[in-house]
Amino acid sequence: MIHSRECAVSFLTGTTNEEVKKVTSWIKYANEIINDYFGMVTSFDVLICRGRWDMEVQIISRKGQSTLSMYNDTKFVGITDYRLEEIVIRCDIARFGHYLHELIHGIISKNHPHQLREGFAWYFTLKLTERYRYVRPSYPSWVDMLYVYPVNRLAEIVGDEFLKDLAVGKASIQHDLLPRDVQDLFVSEEVFYSKKRYHK
Repeated sequence: MIHSRECAVSFLTGTTNEEVKKVTSWIKYANEIINDYFGMVTSFDVLICRGRWDMEVQIISRKGQSTLSMYNDTKFVGITDYRLEEIVIRCDIARFGHYLHELIHGIISKNHPHQLREGFAWYFTLKLTERYRYVRPSYPSWVDMLYVYPVNRLAEIVGDEFLKDLAVGKASIQHDLLPRDVQDLFVSEEVFYSKKRYHK
């Protein structure tokens, strides 16, 4: 049973009946996985586009109005706009893992800084696809360095149940007592990215 309203899905480009069925079934299945694990699903709407140009238009139209990842390797496949509460996915190249990743973004607390939201989204995407690695989004090694490794360390300290509650805003933590690389996830986005410029 899903404990939140199901997200609305809109297609911004022409799609075949088969594509509509595939996309809607992947969204439904991703929401079921998220609900089974977190007990909730996103209320963010999902916009489906096709092609690099359509995705570029979506990114450009949101710049300056919303915190979108400049460092997210999946930015041309999927983006989550926390301000507008919208998820945009490029259906012609997205794998199931992209849908899962962005829908996880949709349940993470907006109060967290961007890099912590990214870390949680990557951590839980990888955790929930552990047995099905072929569906995962591909990503560069710096995503591990910036996001996955520090959240893994945090999970080792607090455990997965607490980490889930922290991700969705049901728990808080005194982060200044954590290891330095984990503390960095909690600082302002400007400070975080100025410290991490080396990764590109």
